[in-house]
Amino acid sequence: MFSSFSFASGGPKEVTLTPELAETLGFAIKVNPEGVATMIEMQGPLESPSGCPAKRSGSFLLGSNGEELFVYITELPVSNSKPEAIGYYTNKSHEMGVFIDYLCKGTKVLKSIRYSVPSISKWLITRPSN
Repeated sequence: MFSSFSFASGGPKEVTLTPELAETLGFAIKVNPEGVATMIEMQGPLESPSGCPAKRSGSFLLGSNGEELFVYITELPVSNSKPEAIGYYTNKSHEMGVFIDYLCKGTKVLKSIRYSVPSISKWLITRPSN
């Protein structure tokens, strides 16, 4: 059985976060080295600006040629804690991304949105220095 959402809209609209947009919308993205691995953590608000609740989060790993090596998606529990997506990678020739999906139902289904950081390497280059 397929949902009408997948046929009606082709999935949520995707918005790539910049450091400035992430701050404006209430997202926090942390990139931390952990030994030989790099950890990426993305936290977002409970709802999108249009009122869609956070329902899914995930991470993905791309190979050195841009091929998809894996995608991990998790359903988020209904809670008052900030939704988050976490990923780890070790090979610096790979690229990792993270996302949070805000999904509406019924007449608001077209307001569903995915906020993503599709390239942690580009994120590190574009974020302001502290």
